[in-house]
Amino acid sequence: MTTLAALPDHDRRTDPLSVRLFRSYRHVITPLRYLGWITDIADEFAIRADLGDGTEVNITTGHELPLDPAQVAGWKVVRRDIDNPARHTALYDSTPGGPQSHHRAGLLPMFARIDALDSTRTAVRLTTTATYCAPYGLNANESGAIDTPGMAVARYFERCRNLTAVKGYRRIWERPEYEGYPLAVFEKDGYLATVRVTLSHD
Repeated sequence: MTTLAALPDHDRRTDPLSVRLFRSYRHVITPLRYLGWITDIADEFAIRADLGDGTEVNITTGHELPLDPAQVAGWKVVRRDIDNPARHTALYDSTPGGPQSHHRAGLLPMFARIDALDSTRTAVRLTTTATYCAPYGLNANESGAIDTPGMAVARYFERCRNLTAVKGYRRIWERPEYEGYPLAVFEKDGYLATVRVTLSHD
């Protein structure tokens, strides 16, 4: 059973720019939704997650979100009171000149900080694994740590990005969002790679 939060309910779900940004930043939005938080693009400047306790997390790039997420140089994360936005706490800043700038646009350091929040969320623990299959039948497995849903899904997106952007694989299939935890299959020169998120039983 998945723990994916519902999609936001507003009239921008048909706005072409909002839809494009929502899809472009699904690697940030989906892990937040797996933490049980309704998450959305807020006015093209921020990714906003409602923590359900009167506060929200805002993730920005320091300026307007670029249409191409590959142009993001780093992230700023702030938790603030929904009714009084002046009450806020800076959680993370990997933008150029920020205290965590060495992490740049990496997801895992940012989600490690988000995981430290004391907000109520699911107690489910997940793990991210990868399997590599050679054309001649040899398989290799890479197991992952046992993580919160947000960190596990962020790790999934990082592994998928590494396969396509660094190792030259192409994605040939991905499980639809509401059919279970993330799962994708990649191919390169007859070699197959599968990246999946599964429920941890430890």
